[in-house]
Amino acid sequence: MEKRRKAIKRLKKGLDAVHRTVRKEASIGRYLHLGVTFALSALLFFFVGYRLDLWLGTLPVFTLVGTFLGGTGGFIYLYQDLTAGDREKAAGKRRNKRSGS
Repeated sequence: MEKRRKAIKRLKKGLDAVHRTVRKEASIGRYLHLGVTFALSALLFFFVGYRLDLWLGTLPVFTLVGTFLGGTGGFIYLYQDLTAGDREKAAGKRRNKRSGS
């Protein structure tokens, strides 16, 4: 009986370690996604602006505008995604306070 308890205890300890690792990897994936999205939006708009400049013959104008718009859009997406979790946590706390009262 004692051997079973020790085995179960070791198993729980191992599962806890695996669970912590999975949570860390999930958060790394989330931030990697946000960084790639930000960079790709700026690069995509840069490329569109550059091609538009080549077509119209106004080289730096639309390249700069496109890069600025892409970077701004990427930053807004990044900000909204990062603050969405905070808003959800705050809303959950407010719901818990109302239902607890």
